[in-house]
Amino acid sequence: MLTSQELEAARSALEALQNPLVLKVNLTRNDLAKQFRQFIEPLVTASSMVQAIYTTYLEDDPPTIEIRSNLRYMALPGGREMAPFLQTLIYRSRSETSLAERTLSRLATFITPTQVEVMVSPTCPHCPIVVGLVNQLALASIYLEVTIIDITLFADFAEKYSIRAVPTLVIDGQDQLVGNISEDLLVDKLTNQSPATFHPDSFKKIVKEGDAEKLAGMMVADADVYGGALQLLTDPDWSVRMGMMVVLEELAERSPVLVQSVYPYLVELLDHGDANQRGDMAYLLGLIGNVSVLEPLKMLLNDTNSEVAEAAFEAIQQIQEREALAR
Repeated sequence: MLTSQELEAARSALEALQNPLVLKVNLTRNDLAKQFRQFIEPLVTASSMVQAIYTTYLEDDPPTIEIRSNLRYMALPGGREMAPFLQTLIYRSRSETSLAERTLSRLATFITPTQVEVMVSPTCPHCPIVVGLVNQLALASIYLEVTIIDITLFADFAEKYSIRAVPTLVIDGQDQLVGNISEDLLVDKLTNQSPATFHPDSFKKIVKEGDAEKLAGMMVADADVYGGALQLLTDPDWSVRMGMMVVLEELAERSPVLVQSVYPYLVELLDHGDANQRGDMAYLLGLIGNVSVLEPLKMLLNDTNSEVAEAAFEAIQQIQEREALAR
């Protein structure tokens, strides 16, 4: 797939790698999967610092080259696209970018899971600049899910989004930005979304990334306990529920008045059919509740599950002790 000239350019560029890189090549039953493997294999031989792991799936989905868990190519980045691809590998290896300090500062507090699909074509003169910028943003923030898509290979994506020109950035499957966009403008667009509209899966990523404190801070700033986030309290995954409980505990410390607005919802969950979740809510109310939730907690003292009854008893004691100290 690579010409001898491209391969030599790749070999020269990859000498700048500082740490080994692993590229994950996801192969499928798609007819293009063989070409993706043929593209990567010469790069692996061009540098001892690059390793490829091939995974095969039985689906007909498009094959991808994954540079990082949140940065992948549905493209064969040769020709004009070779330079930003190789530069991204170097940045990844060195754990650095050339982004402005203002951008890095804003991304440091950015916890909005956002999908960015970049539509490109091999002959586009402006695409490499945009691809290079978006790739760096993905390296700087795990919350950006970036996919580079060659619409000459995957025309169905051009049809899906009615693409008329490249490069086109599709944000969360809806908003589109066309043409050569500046770093400041793109960062402004990405960081000015309202968390109140997030899907619960977005909040799930936030708590799994360990950013409970940042999420609580956003709620305080907006004076809003996001409904999509509260849904995590009934997630089947205990670690997700616990992550959301940490958010509410942090919120209680920062804004006791705001956290009281979720008491009715937490009290409803004391009647949940799952004993584990009843116990979780009793435990949480013990941490953040006040006297207004004592009566519902007392109802759990006779719960059929002894662990739930014990959690309710301990929660009641915590609240009463906290109220006594506050007098």
